[in-house]
Amino acid sequence: MAEEVEKEEEKKTRKPVDGAFRQQRLPAWQPVLTPRSVLPAFFIVGILFLPIGGLLYWSNGRVDEIMIDYSHCSQYETPVYLAPSLYSYLMSKDTNMTDMEVPAYHYENTTVFQEPEFSNPNNLTFKQCVLDFTVPKTMQGPVYMYYRLTNFYQNHRLYIKNYDPEQLLGHIVGSSTLNTNCGPLAYTSDGRVIYPCGLVANSMFNDTASNLTSVTTGGNYTFSRSNIAWPEDFQKYRPTQYPIEQLAPPPNWALRYPNGRYTEEYPPPDLNSMERLMVWMHMAALPDFRKIWARNDHDDLPEGRWRIYIDMNFDTLQYEGTKWLVLSTTSPLGGRNPYIGIAYLAIGGLCILIGLIFTLAYCIKPRKLGDPTYLSWNKPGGGLPTNKRRQKLEKGE
Repeated sequence: MAEEVEKEEEKKTRKPVDGAFRQQRLPAWQPVLTPRSVLPAFFIVGILFLPIGGLLYWSNGRVDEIMIDYSHCSQYETPVYLAPSLYSYLMSKDTNMTDMEVPAYHYENTTVFQEPEFSNPNNLTFKQCVLDFTVPKTMQGPVYMYYRLTNFYQNHRLYIKNYDPEQLLGHIVGSSTLNTNCGPLAYTSDGRVIYPCGLVANSMFNDTASNLTSVTTGGNYTFSRSNIAWPEDFQKYRPTQYPIEQLAPPPNWALRYPNGRYTEEYPPPDLNSMERLMVWMHMAALPDFRKIWARNDHDDLPEGRWRIYIDMNFDTLQYEGTKWLVLSTTSPLGGRNPYIGIAYLAIGGLCILIGLIFTLAYCIKPRKLGDPTYLSWNKPGGGLPTNKRRQKLEKGE
């Protein structure tokens, strides 16, 4: 008797089975895809993407670009003409290149850096690349100078986080934090703080380039090393608060300081004015990338034969990479990048093609639309399968 009473109480307190699946019947947009609703979407996407892609591709064609590989310059003491695979001239209009002289380079030994901020207290002798190249037609200003690196993985997980933002802001950072963020380049063997610390700053691209000199007329085309960083970057760097005697330059910077140490005469750099470091600290997503080196916002670069001197400080051959000099103009939609325009054109054309194919198929042999009441979400219980256990629970057994 007691068992029967317990069963009756359990039946009264048991929640309805449908309540466990109530979310299946909540109001929601559950469209039924038909040819009349899907086909216009293909044509709309195609009609929008095709003109956008055409505009991007046309804008890309207005950009002039010269790119020269000078990685092996330090191996030749006499002028060597480059193979076609080591340079490219991408001009917005057809240019007669049959009689154009190809780039040539060789190195000279020097003791003076092209970068005014770089000193040479140790009287080092280093190689300087003398690169002659031709501008086949006048490049309309502004003209930008870039360096391009290949096979350099700035996106490596351990590399990309190896710096300390607080130290870059000039703050004194605790040893444990500095070792965590910048190890193994946080401290020197004698306990000095490396400033700026970390792998990123230590590996900064440090080739320095001169202005351009005309080989034929002797005139100069000057570039500005300022205004190459983003405005918000200047908020991330401040003069350091560390005493000079506690600091040491990164290993790859040490040769530019007497005995590899900062002194009153050669103090630590003011990172707030090192725009090239700010540019370098923006990590590249791919191993083949370019970063801005200098710019000329006002003058056109006339056609003719030009010469540039580049200090060979950055070794790319040890990791089988290359480094390139790039001179480029821009358009209102940015620099030279044909892939975005091609992608838009390809997607737009593919959508139009698919839309036409399915439209013809629908017109020639239309498919009868089924009754939407048989769709799973229109069935009682949200379309869940009915089994014996469910039937027993509904009956309260």
